[in-house]
Amino acid sequence: MSHNKSVSGGITGKLFAIGKWFSLFFALLALIAIVFGVVYMLSLGSAFKVPSFDAQARQTMISNMSEQQSNIAQQKEQVKLNAEYGDKIISIISKYGIQDVKTAAIIKILMQLPERYREDFISGWRTYLQEGLAYAKKTGVYQAIGNSDGTPGTADMLTQQYINEFSSAVEAANAEKTKSKIERLVIFSLIISAMIIFILTMILPVLVQIEKNTRGISLPGNIAPAAASEAASLHESAQQAAALCPQCRAPISPGDLFCGSCGADLR
Repeated sequence: MSHNKSVSGGITGKLFAIGKWFSLFFALLALIAIVFGVVYMLSLGSAFKVPSFDAQARQTMISNMSEQQSNIAQQKEQVKLNAEYGDKIISIISKYGIQDVKTAAIIKILMQLPERYREDFISGWRTYLQEGLAYAKKTGVYQAIGNSDGTPGTADMLTQQYINEFSSAVEAANAEKTKSKIERLVIFSLIISAMIIFILTMILPVLVQIEKNTRGISLPGNIAPAAASEAASLHESAQQAAALCPQCRAPISPGDLFCGSCGADLR
């Protein structure tokens, strides 16, 4: 019982020592926060400052240059997309009689899309028009050109509908990608937590056993009861063997020189 108490006391002492270091750490953080707060309060003064060509002015100048460079980059991107997709876009517009949607509008949409979706947009647009126009002609609602009331032709209506649906699909894919990242992060955190718990559950019994063994060795005169009992039994057996005649095993007294039963010499 006292041994278990000593083990518990050792673990409790370690926990108190860890708690002490944590307390010192948080006290240090609080002291740093107080120092920074005092320094910040002392540095507060008038907000007025005469403008000068400082880092902020240089940053503004760089930002304006970046905006100009961005416009140049967009123009280069537009030229590149025209070269890559211009013929395909013109072919679709002319083949299906699209009137309201122009090539420049499609190029602008492609510029806003990630590069991996651009080819899918063009191929999907063509298939969407084929299926949509075939269905419109089959059901008798096909209109080659728009009405005077502003209703677009069937091809233009299908194109606008496709653009909206494609945009929604891209947004849904991005949302799903973000959701997958969060799920992977949560699962990874759970795996790390489980590994930490597993390691602690494997190490803690070993530490407790080491603590027990260390305390058992350090206590003076700590002899196992089984060892003491064995030593007493051996001593008693030796005494009993000395009280018998070695030849006939008859009882003898400690001072006898000869056995009273067989006459054996006991000296």
